Amino acid sequence: MKHAKIGISVMGSEEERKVSFNALVQATGYIQHKLGGRLIMKYTPKIEFVYDERKEFRVEKILAELRKERDGKDGEREN
Repeated sequence: MKHAKIGISVMGSEEERKVSFNALVQATGYIQHKLGGRLIMKYTPKIEFVYDERKEFRVEKILAELRKERDGKDGEREN
């Protein structure tokens, strides 16, 4: 594997997401260097971060479902 595309989702306001993602992109060289020191591979993959908004909403949806399920079970115990 010579290339690795990594989907990133960031929570927060639009400005916070933009700043966080840009900071991650700026740190790509450093992250790739650190990764190369830990991987036992002939080549260190060239990493590319891509913004993936879909995953953020999926995680939020799952967490909301778990909270709803948990709250429903708590209510059953009280009765």
